[in-house]
Amino acid sequence: MFNLEFITMAAPRISNGMGIFKPLYWLFGQAMKYLLIAFDYRYFLALIVFTVLTRLVLFPLNVRQQKTMAQTNRIQPKIQKIQKKYNVNSISDPKQRQAANKKMQDEMQALYQREGHNPMNMGCGPMAFQMVFLMGIIGIIYYPLQYIIGIKGFDEASEAIAKAISFKGSYFQLEIIQGFDKYKDILATKFPEMFTPEKIKEIIEYKSHLAIGSLDMSKIPQFKEGGILLIIPALAFATSMLSSVISTLIQKKTNPAMAQQSQQMMLMMLMMPLFSGYIAFKVPAAVGFYWIISNIVAVIQQLVTAKFFPPRRNIARQMVENTIERRAREESIKKAQGR
Repeated sequence: MFNLEFITMAAPRISNGMGIFKPLYWLFGQAMKYLLIAFDYRYFLALIVFTVLTRLVLFPLNVRQQKTMAQTNRIQPKIQKIQKKYNVNSISDPKQRQAANKKMQDEMQALYQREGHNPMNMGCGPMAFQMVFLMGIIGIIYYPLQYIIGIKGFDEASEAIAKAISFKGSYFQLEIIQGFDKYKDILATKFPEMFTPEKIKEIIEYKSHLAIGSLDMSKIPQFKEGGILLIIPALAFATSMLSSVISTLIQKKTNPAMAQQSQQMMLMMLMMPLFSGYIAFKVPAAVGFYWIISNIVAVIQQLVTAKFFPPRRNIARQMVENTIERRAREESIKKAQGR
């Protein structure tokens, strides 16, 4: 699911984003522009509000996923009973094993149908949506000249702009902003219709808010430059780890059998934090900042969900709902047969 090239886009070439995501960049860019105006161009305050709003959009999906997990755990004993009945792994003959596996799957499907349960609903929906939102965030961080400041025709003129400023780096639009004091006269002279006095003023205003104190969030964290930005990958790892730990504890309450899978649980718990910390070393610090805020909001959401939608209550509610649905189906069948 995670594609490093999608996230870093750090190849030493001119890049204005991936075509498939450009409508998303535009949509997020418009939202971010309005937030910047509302917060007097306080970039990171706008980014925090934007991150909170995107996480709130995902909140119903997370609640639904937890309910589906509760339903799965409620029927888990029945699933285990079916698996024990056929004991497919103990059958040595391939044909017999295949036949037994088919019978087991048919019986499992009948159980799911009886219980009104679709295990595919658990899936990775929330994670997929989070990745989509992350790509949108990356778009507005990497390509602000197009999608926030709104310089028209930038895509078509990229090669000419790169040649004019002798660009040889990685993050094209960010480098223009970082070195704008050096580039603005060249750009205003050679591309006057794009870099108008109004747009130049807007870029300067935008650039002035790309730092938190001494932290220039448009730069990539590196050891060789004093290392002050290393706090971003460290916090990205720490907040992601906290989110993973809380998620694991909640899952253990939902399904006590998971506690027996300690090694697998530990691996899963470490995978996302390590990924977050590693990526935060490869991208501008603003992306890592987004990840930190997103993790903090995720922790709050997990705690709220655990309080108001606790695992045991979810399981009890699912039992009541499924009993009502099953009785309604049985009544419908009886009425149909009576006719």
